[in-house]
Amino acid sequence: MNTKRINLCFNLENERARKAFETIQKQVAKTAFITDAVLAYIDKDNEIYKEIVKEGVKEAIEELGLEMAVKKAEGKKEDTVIPDDVFEMLSGL
Repeated sequence: MNTKRINLCFNLENERARKAFETIQKQVAKTAFITDAVLAYIDKDNEIYKEIVKEGVKEAIEELGLEMAVKKAEGKKEDTVIPDDVFEMLSGL
């Protein structure tokens, strides 16, 4: 068996690092979790990732009680108005 080991340090004073550390600590299968997370990160341009993000944004918009409409004129999309609440919600992710 060919096994490699990596040691990581997390600065728990950094909110993002602390959140990552706590998330990893909660996992029973830490190696599998890290493997899946890294592969999902580097494959984030694939269609599955795009679909997951798209569904998440749609659910968040619905939870906020907002509606978005895409207007089509002569087969072309016009500007879509996106409420400021959506951008505030996304910046909080």
